Amino acid sequence: MNVAYQIRYIKNLLKRYGIRGLFYKTLERSKSPMLEYTKCYARYLPSEEELASQRMQTFSYMPLVSIVVPTYETPKQYLKELLDSVESQSYVNWELCLADGSKTAAVEQTVAEYAAKDIRIRYQRLKKNGGISENTNSGFAMAKGEYIALMDHDDLLAANALYEMVKCLNTSYSKEERMWAMIYSDEDKINGNGSVHSRPHFKPDFNLEFLRHNNYFCHFLLFSSKLLQETKGLNKAMDGAQDYDFVLRCIDAGAIVKHVPKILYHWRIHEGSTAGNSEDKAYAFDNGCRAIEAHLKRSGEEGHAKVTENLGVYRVSYRLKGRYDITVFGEDEKQLLSIRRYYQNLSFEKKEYSFHICYKKVNSLLDGIEKDRMGDYILYIQKGIKIKAEGLLETLVGNCQHMRTAAVGVKILTRKKRVASCGYTYDENGCLIPFNSGIPAQYKGYFLHAAIPKNVSAISFGCVMFRRDALETVGGLDPALTGIYQEADCCFRLSEHGYQIVVIPEVTAVQYGKEKTEEKKEPLQLFFERWKQKFLVPDPCYNSNLSLKVNHTYAMKKM
Repeated sequence: MNVAYQIRYIKNLLKRYGIRGLFYKTLERSKSPMLEYTKCYARYLPSEEELASQRMQTFSYMPLVSIVVPTYETPKQYLKELLDSVESQSYVNWELCLADGSKTAAVEQTVAEYAAKDIRIRYQRLKKNGGISENTNSGFAMAKGEYIALMDHDDLLAANALYEMVKCLNTSYSKEERMWAMIYSDEDKINGNGSVHSRPHFKPDFNLEFLRHNNYFCHFLLFSSKLLQETKGLNKAMDGAQDYDFVLRCIDAGAIVKHVPKILYHWRIHEGSTAGNSEDKAYAFDNGCRAIEAHLKRSGEEGHAKVTENLGVYRVSYRLKGRYDITVFGEDEKQLLSIRRYYQNLSFEKKEYSFHICYKKVNSLLDGIEKDRMGDYILYIQKGIKIKAEGLLETLVGNCQHMRTAAVGVKILTRKKRVASCGYTYDENGCLIPFNSGIPAQYKGYFLHAAIPKNVSAISFGCVMFRRDALETVGGLDPALTGIYQEADCCFRLSEHGYQIVVIPEVTAVQYGKEKTEEKKEPLQLFFERWKQKFLVPDPCYNSNLSLKVNHTYAMKKM
């Protein structure tokens, strides 16, 4: 990349983050455990032996997959590498549909060389360049496949990309579900000449709350022609965020989403790419906000989205309306008083919503929910936890009011201002591992997992809000368990009943009391026996390629 581009890029970063924010961003990236990926990326790609075996395999269901690529003055070398990556696919029932909006014939000439030898490569020269959405829709019109796969004109597919997608269709969907299938994968980035692989994105399985704040699906995306028909393709009015808007509309149309936790796509970083330069596309992020708000309205969960300093990541404020009856249980009298004073002094006149708040001093959450009348929402704060009252109830109630959500937690920090937990994952032995533990409070985590709200399997009850009806449905907490096992057990039972658990990292609480020590063996044994079938399957809110060690989450798993 040239010097002028680099200078402009740094200036834009300073404008967005400020000196302090850029310092921590740079420091966090310099210490990322993912830096070692560049040296070992090959282990995440299939071997020649694996590819040979895949080419010989026959699935019971082998649909035609149409790979749609809108092109525009694509550099010849990038285009040739894309074509080579498609032709090298170990799954052979595909067609490549190139919709070209270029002014010159350069793309057409390059494609003609390949199409003369492979009839699966189809090309259409568009009468005009209609922009990314219209050009892509022209590619959709060319497609004959039962499934469509999207990729950019300067990126590459891993040789097993289509094989893994079709394998997922065969193993993870029923025959009836396939018509609503949407599948995404993990990905990495490559430099301009494709010699360096970096920044692997190991994603969670379908995570609605995470998706509502950023389009983490990104690439590689495969979806059914039925979904395309239902949504009528991309919306030109959403250019710049057209893919995000399309994904959200597919979700609302009934898409059944699956995730292949393998690196199947290589996103090229160069000056003209979105991966390398997104600073000058303010309209794209404004359209991202519009896409989110339209999705929320369709879902009956209206809210307002706004752009954050992390471009492509949004802050969502869910709309509050009506009266909310809240019981605040606290083990610390001073913490209860600080919240009471704040909300007593806050005027709710002329607002669409109001809070009726009852404050209760308790010795534990179990003590509170068994002995006291509760409101529709329960906020519980443990002893030694300190949290600012400003905006607390609005944020937690906003997320907890949705019928699908049972509990909302916050990011817990230690006294030394490091992350103690941002939700929990688990291993096959039933051990609970806190997300992002050990990183400085100023860090935002791997792909901002310490900053973006998301669904998790379990949360800390240090500061948590529940829907009372959800808690009653599962019978509350189990007194036979203690500590984090009691908390996770409750979360797991809520999930079994179809509820979601959400963590909101933008709300932080500090643990000033004694930090939790290792739990006794008896509760762990009971917890493991109760949930051992669950532990046989990797946590859908995490990624099986990532480490399951305390203070080492979002690092590559050792092989």
